Parts: sequence; C-alpha cells; structure tokens
Amino acid sequence: MKKIAIARFGLFICIVILAQSNSTAQTSLTGKIKLTTGQKIVIESSISLEASLSMGMELSSNSTTENSLEVKTITNKNYTISNTLTKVKVNMDMMGQATNYDSEKKEDNNADIAKTFEEKLNKPVDIIIDNITGEAINDKKKEMKEDTDDGNPMQGMAAMFSENSDDAIVSGAFELIPAGKIIGDNWADTVIAKEMKTIRTYTLKSVTENEAVIQISAISNGTNKIDMQGMEMEFKSDTKTSGEIITNINTGQVKKRTTQSDITGSIQLMGQDMPVSAKTNTTSIYK
Repeated sequence: MKKIAIARFGLFICIVILAQSNSTAQTSLTGKIKLTTGQKIVIESSISLEASLSMGMELSSNSTTENSLEVKTITNKNYTISNTLTKVKVNMDMMGQATNYDSEKKEDNNADIAKTFEEKLNKPVDIIIDNITGEAINDKKKEMKEDTDDGNPMQGMAAMFSENSDDAIVSGAFELIPAGKIIGDNWADTVIAKEMKTIRTYTLKSVTENEAVIQISAISNGTNKIDMQGMEMEFKSDTKTSGEIITNINTGQVKKRTTQSDITGSIQLMGQDMPVSAKTNTTSIYK
C-alpha cells in the first residue's frame, strides 16, 4: 500500500509539472493550414523529468507516448481532427520506489496504475481547429470531474492530464509564421488557460526551401488543484521554457518540436507548502 501511495503521489507530481507546458496559442498568421480528409499524422514524444521536493525527496521519470491524428472533416474555416493516444510507456522513480507502465506489456503492469492510463488509451477525441490560427475552437469545453471512483483515486489525475493535452496535442501539430516576418524577426502571444498564464516569444531563425526553424522562449505561471482521496493538493509554479520548432511553411504542419523547461514552485498539502524544482526535456516528432 505504501508503494502504491508513493506511486500515486509521484504520478500526480509528474502530471501537474508536465501540464505546465501543454497550453498553446497562435497569433494572426499568413496562409492556411493545408490538410486532406483522411490524412493521418503520427506524433512520437519523449519526456524526461528530474524533480527535487522538500526533505530530500527526488523524483525522476522518463516517458514516451504515441498519438495518432486523423483529419475527419473539412470546412472553409476549420478542420475536425481526432486525437488517439495509442502507446504510453512510463518509468518513474520516487524515494527509491520504481513505478513502470507499458501499454504494450499489460501483463507486467500494476492494475491500479494501468487503469489510470487505459481509460485514455485508444479512445479517439475529436478536436476542431481553426485552419488559419491552428487554435482549438471546440464549442463545449469539458470540465474536469472530481474523483468519485474510490477504487481508482488516480482517475482525477488522468482526467486532468487528458483535459490539458487533447487540444494542445492537436494544436501543437501546426505552426504558421505571421505575415511579413523575415529571418531574425520576433513575435509574441499570450494564452490564459484555466489557472495558468503563458507568454511566448518566437524568433524566425532560418528558412530552407519549404521548412522554417522557429526558436521559442516562454514564461508561465499558474496553479493546479486536485483532490486525491479527500486531500486537496495545490501546485503553484513558475516555468521558463526554451525550444525550437521545425515547420513546413507551405502546409503549416510541424516536423519536430523540442523544449527544455525549468520549473520552480510549491505544493500545498494540509496547509503546508512543500518547495518543488524540476527540469524537463521534451521532444516530439511528427510523421
């Protein structure tokens, strides 16, 4: 039971830290995203995390995911694109306790941990995006439900993770460059999502044939809350991110994204603040 409790807490930390970089925003752009009905994009992502908590607690994790996007419908103004999480692999260590999950090796997975991920696996979620901005424009935003499944108190964590990621995963597959920008020019955007505000600055680094390289830096601050078995946890954070995007200037489709983030903040539990610092590295390849 102690091992499961540590695993749950560790996964909570992973999820709220990784959620810091999942919001997206676009500015006024030139041209349109160009897709065809039935077109598919496979996204392979890898994320590493090293975190330090209070009292000498250390957390490290490495995870890989695979998502499949498919263009379902096209109108003059938008695309409906389904996002399906098809593979997940997580290796996490917290306080000497290892937690592993592999969606392709179900027989080796802990049932409690597996249920968290498998409620999300292979279940398409349709996202509508504007074909000029790439921004998700779903009419109805799902609200994160409180955890009501006593048999699986991690359900709320998975719900928070999916709510932060479905729109971001689809929107993140596209990046266009504002009209009139030349190499060396900058532009910026701001997004406020739930309890998080992110300010991003972009720089057009280079253009070669139909590909552009964009440098990105971002500052985020926000608060995540979740109830876990009657205990409310609050994570306040400040995040600095740098990275690079390679995008097709003709279609708006991203080829590769890489980011590095430094996160500082605190987790409040039962009226006490526990300092947290973390570093993450993320690489996403789009095929």
